[in-house]
Amino acid sequence: MRENYERPAAISERHSLTVNDIMSSPVVTAGEKTSVRDIAKAMNKHKIDAIVITNKNNEPIGVVTGGDIVKKLVSKTRNLLFSKAKHIMSRPVVTIKKHVKLEDAARYMAGNRIKKLCVVDDSNRAIGIITSSDITKNASYLIEVLEEIIETGYVNGEGGREL
Repeated sequence: MRENYERPAAISERHSLTVNDIMSSPVVTAGEKTSVRDIAKAMNKHKIDAIVITNKNNEPIGVVTGGDIVKKLVSKTRNLLFSKAKHIMSRPVVTIKKHVKLEDAARYMAGNRIKKLCVVDDSNRAIGIITSSDITKNASYLIEVLEEIIETGYVNGEGGREL
C-alpha cells in the first residue's frame, strides 16, 4: 500500500472534463413564432437536428427537433407552412449548466432517456447544446482514465491504494 499517493495529473485533467468542453456553441435558437418552415431551413443550413426555442431574454422554453417536424408532416393536423415553433416544440426544455461534469451529464441523459440538453449560463440563457452523440464521441477519455487507474493503482481521491 502506498502512503501519500497523489492523483496523477493526467487523471485529474480528464476527470474535470465538463459539458462546456464538448457542447456545440453558439447554439442555434429561434423564437416561438418562427415558422416550422424557417426552422427546417435553419436545421438544413447548419446541419443540425435541433433548434432551441427561446423567449425574448434568450431563455430556453422548448426544443424543435427533426423528429418533431417529421411527426408534424405525417400528422396532417395543420398545414406545416403555417405552423409555428410553439405548436410543435417539446417542452419544457431540459437544461444543464456548463460546469457540470461530462460523466454526470451522461448519467442524467441515460437515466432520463434524453438525447439532447440545452446548456445554459448562470442567468439561464441558452449558450449551447449537448447531445448523446457528443458524449459518445468523447467517451474514449473515460476508457483512458480507467486504463490509467488500473496502471497506477489509483482508486479514490483520498490517497489511493495498490491493487
